[in-house]
Amino acid sequence: MLCKAFDISISKSYFPFNLTNINYTGVFPQLEYWSGVSPSLYDSIKAEFGMRMWSFKDEAIKYCKLDCKTLHKILVKFNELIFSHFKININKSLTLPSLAMKIYKNHFMPKDSIYQILGDVEKAIRQSYSGGAVDVYIPHNRISAFLGNIKSSFKQLFYYDVNSLYPTVMAKHLMPIGKPTIFEGNIRLVEPDAYGFFYCKITSPDKLEHPILQRRIKTSDGLRTIAGLGTWNGWISSLEVDNAIKYGYQFEILKGYQFEQGDLFSGYVNRMYELRSLYPKTHAMNLIAKLLMNSLYGKFGMKMDRTEVSIYDYSTDKGRLHFKDMLDNLGETVQDYIQIDNHYLIVRNTLLSLKYNEKEDMYHGQDINIAIASAITGGARVHMSVFKNNSNFNLYYSDTDSIVIDQPINPDFIRNRLGQLKLEHLIKKAVFIAPKVYGLVDVDGTEVIKIKGITKKVAADINFEDLEFLLIQDTKRTFTQEKWFKNLIEGEISISDVLYNLKVTTNKRRAVYVDNIFNSTEPLYYDDIIK
Repeated sequence: MLCKAFDISISKSYFPFNLTNINYTGVFPQLEYWSGVSPSLYDSIKAEFGMRMWSFKDEAIKYCKLDCKTLHKILVKFNELIFSHFKININKSLTLPSLAMKIYKNHFMPKDSIYQILGDVEKAIRQSYSGGAVDVYIPHNRISAFLGNIKSSFKQLFYYDVNSLYPTVMAKHLMPIGKPTIFEGNIRLVEPDAYGFFYCKITSPDKLEHPILQRRIKTSDGLRTIAGLGTWNGWISSLEVDNAIKYGYQFEILKGYQFEQGDLFSGYVNRMYELRSLYPKTHAMNLIAKLLMNSLYGKFGMKMDRTEVSIYDYSTDKGRLHFKDMLDNLGETVQDYIQIDNHYLIVRNTLLSLKYNEKEDMYHGQDINIAIASAITGGARVHMSVFKNNSNFNLYYSDTDSIVIDQPINPDFIRNRLGQLKLEHLIKKAVFIAPKVYGLVDVDGTEVIKIKGITKKVAADINFEDLEFLLIQDTKRTFTQEKWFKNLIEGEISISDVLYNLKVTTNKRRAVYVDNIFNSTEPLYYDDIIK
């Protein structure tokens, strides 16, 4: 795919990854060992190889060399494209988000606008930071069941995606800038348009079909994010407060942090979107601009703490002294340890390295600002809220930037522009088991199976009927897939077959469980929508 996008003439070769005998030498491996290779392609590869002796070692070396050559050509062309447009060398950016941040800071970031938020302020605002809402509202589109000679009928559904949701919010919404100001009490009694992050007593309307405000709750299985009714206290952005009031929510503002507002991202997003329009979809720059446009946001939401692993040699006086000094000064940060002979492997939390610039009264370290990240995700939820309680259609399923409904959207909203909708699927049959677990059959007969946490290879063996069967109480579907594990003590990476059960139970609430033999059960709950 990358070779095609970057127009690289040297394409990757094929290799039988399912062949595990690294010492194999013999006839050309059979089709079963070649994943993702069709029978016709296999015959072509075999004919090109001829009657020579096939050696795992020789062919693996050839494959890896060709892979490296191809990747080198891609990186060279990638660097040339980035430098031609932004005069930045990619060599010092280890990830795409870090490259996006470098481009943003060099060409688009307003001076002295993004304050480095730390300490209690960062911890408080981070509580308002959550992702998109993924929910199941109606589990299937079957109108009538099979009865005698009467076949089942289904209501046609429409699957829409928002075009570049997060970049849309970044470009069109004002963002929190500068140093936050703390306040106590209801600031909007003094400043009705105060902008920032508020700690509120929140009361939902008594009846709202699809609640729009999220909150985290503790369960026996850990923290879960839900959107429900009732009264609770929590941190929330003023943007979501203003939007939720339209739906009948009430807020008692208790305290918070006020920010100024400013345009931070319209120049960056519009430039990337312009580059996408200048190049056809088959061109590498179109793909690069799309990735850069969607990669910047995540840098602002990174956590301030990091995990650090250190090894101390306890067999020498110097090593024991270093170990004691670490415990005296940093002992509270130690999370775990492992003793390996005369060495201690210590796992501890550490904050990012920060520098303080006294002249500008700003912190300059890692590119993190949780207020900006929370404003972006909050703005995205506001954007999607217009589809949650709309009388023009029934909502079956929603993801961060997509909806499944039973009526077509007004054509005026279907455009190839930021924030507009595009029709991804015209659905004949659908079954929604849980968030990120669903199956679709398009009107042309194409099946789409999505199950969070499993590989495409395993998903290929699951069809629509398998998921539809799970709508029946106390049913399950079992499968296995390979997972990689890192052995910290032995310094090895191993692969194991993991047994998964996909099962549904119905009590007062429905749940889909993904079990495996190494981890505890992780249920995904949603309301009991099948009566």
